[in-house]
Amino acid sequence: MERQKIQCVVIDRDVEVTASLDAAVRGSERSPELVLVASTQQLVSVLADSRPHLLFCPKTGSNGAAALMEAVRRHSPDTLLVWVSNAEWQGLRATRSGVETCTLPLNDLDSFAQYVDFLLHYTVLKQAFRQSKQLLAVAELRCHWLVDYSWEAIAYISQGTHLYANNAYLNLFGFDSLLAARSVPVAQLVDVDERRIFEALGRAADVGNRPSNRLLTTLRTQGGHSMRAEIRFIPAVLKGKRCYQLHVRPLNRQVKASPSGNGVSVWDRAETLAPVSRVIPPVTHAPVRQGTKTRVKPAAPRGAEVSRREGLQEAFRPSLKLRGSLPYLYFATPFLLRADGSKLAHAALLRQVGNPDNRFRLDVWTVGQAIRRLSASSKEGSDRLIFVSVGGGIFDNGNSVASLMSLLSAAAVPSRRLVLALQYRDCVMDVRRFGKLAKRLQATGVRLAVDDVPDDVRLVKFARAVKPDFIRLQPLLAANVANDADAARYLHKLVHQLAETGASVIVDGVDDVATLSLACATSAAYLQGRVIKS
Repeated sequence: MERQKIQCVVIDRDVEVTASLDAAVRGSERSPELVLVASTQQLVSVLADSRPHLLFCPKTGSNGAAALMEAVRRHSPDTLLVWVSNAEWQGLRATRSGVETCTLPLNDLDSFAQYVDFLLHYTVLKQAFRQSKQLLAVAELRCHWLVDYSWEAIAYISQGTHLYANNAYLNLFGFDSLLAARSVPVAQLVDVDERRIFEALGRAADVGNRPSNRLLTTLRTQGGHSMRAEIRFIPAVLKGKRCYQLHVRPLNRQVKASPSGNGVSVWDRAETLAPVSRVIPPVTHAPVRQGTKTRVKPAAPRGAEVSRREGLQEAFRPSLKLRGSLPYLYFATPFLLRADGSKLAHAALLRQVGNPDNRFRLDVWTVGQAIRRLSASSKEGSDRLIFVSVGGGIFDNGNSVASLMSLLSAAAVPSRRLVLALQYRDCVMDVRRFGKLAKRLQATGVRLAVDDVPDDVRLVKFARAVKPDFIRLQPLLAANVANDADAARYLHKLVHQLAETGASVIVDGVDDVATLSLACATSAAYLQGRVIKS
């Protein structure tokens, strides 16, 4: 962790106080940076931009003190507020607003310098501790996300009890749900003759800080089957609680556990579809000569033409959810697999599709694939959603929209787990028309989202009026937050305002760890980007 500069701010209202502080600060071994401010406006700007370690202020009346503490609470809550008095002394204490304060006397200059040096040391430790907690929270969140999407069976264990287990672990042992796993002590999954060593290693991992060596043991599933497995105990933290991860790798069963429970996950890889070549309208009746006979191909159902051409495949990319109570969210990203094995990625495919009618055909096909996946995973409940972004053609083609409505209505149950996203630019072009379409879509049970949302002065007002379930920001808004403090503050503010409207905000463009760390500190519900890998 880099060593931070210690920044101190002095409200320059008393010459004697300022001179004494300057002497005490300059005499410190820590060489802090001292900034003088003369007005409240200037102070607020410094607090918001610099987040100083210490703020010194001559003792003032109760009204002035309350206003100053409120400014610190709003703009820099970690800053320590130090009142400077002639003879009064008061130790460190936390106010009801959460701001820490103390009072130092000037009548003993030698002791005053020692007090200042102590406060400098204390505030450095305080901010380092806060930063360490933030980094630990980010690391814990990332680790938990990796566990969720791992093919390996992993569970979090504390004192012999399951705290959490991924789907691979639940499927491997035959648990119907996490609640069922929590009701079974982990030792009961181990053969009786080997429980003693298992429990000893578990106790050591609960309090230790080093992973164990691999251990071969015999495990038993809920169905009564036994298997030899390689297990490992890895110390971990879950929601601030010490625990350990139990990694299980079966050795004598050719089973690849998956989130869907069918051996192959319909969520974590694309399914190869029927042959296609280009995304264009099909010929309704195309005679195909086979020897001396002629076979007539039946007409494809409306909205499903694209699935009958070679190379078009569907993929569902996961997002990173930032709160445990949220459902998992996947983004539908169809791509085209060419004859030479190369792929035409989702963005390039949309550009190649061209006119709105062809884009709408592709959108309807994608919705159909999403409903198919949701129907296949109906046993998993409502903890998984699929986000499908549709183009502006949905506003212009009444007949095609009617076929889409029929598709959604016919699949009422999976449609409730479908998120249909309309482009922001199309929505604001005609808000009245958008409102009518939104009501029709919501009547089918789908959740409504607004996609590709830019930095627009109308945005917050629009979100309050429309109240979509999800809002996905343009990747550009998160592109420079790691290198631009102003951009990071703006993103934080914008996401907070949008979240207050009731929408789940999706921050796209999270392409590196630094951006991930900053985005995790916002009010966003989900993150998406290159650093979020399946």
